[in-house]
Amino acid sequence: MKIYIKNKKKFFQRIFLGLVLVIVACFGISRIIVPKNLIETPNVLQKLNESEKTNQKVILVFFKEGCPYCEAAKTEIEEAKKQADFPVFYVNTESKQGQQLKKRYGLQYASSLVIIQKQNNYISTEAVISYADKNDRGQYIPLTENIKKAFGQVIYE
Repeated sequence: MKIYIKNKKKFFQRIFLGLVLVIVACFGISRIIVPKNLIETPNVLQKLNESEKTNQKVILVFFKEGCPYCEAAKTEIEEAKKQADFPVFYVNTESKQGQQLKKRYGLQYASSLVIIQKQNNYISTEAVISYADKNDRGQYIPLTENIKKAFGQVIYE
C-alpha cells in the first residue's frame, strides 16, 4: 500500500516542528520535576559567625556535587528548610569554606547536618547527623526521621 503525500516539504516541516515541541515539553517538565542542585550559601563562614551572636538555632547542610546520598535527600531538605524559622546554610564540602567547616565539626561524609545552638552564653554543637543512606536494595534514600528531628518537625508514626 503506497501513501501519497501531496506536499512532502510541508509534511516533514510539521514532523520536525512536532519533534521539537515534544523535546521542549519534556525538557520543561523534567526541570519542574527534578529539583535543582544544592548551592552553597555565599559567605557561609561570615553568616555563621553572625548567627552565633544570637541564641538562634542554625543548621548547616553539608553536601558534595554528584554525591548520590545528597541527591537522594535534597527535596526533603528543601521542604524542611521552607518550614524552618531559623537560618539554614548549605556548605559544599569541596569548597575552601566547606573544608574548614568539615574539619571544625569532624565530618567524614558530605551528607551530614550540623545543628548548632547557643546555650548559656557559649556555642554548643547539638548534633551531627546523617540525612541519607543506602537501603538493602542498594538504593539511596533520605533519612526522613533524621531530617524532621533536625528541623524540629513533628514526626507522625
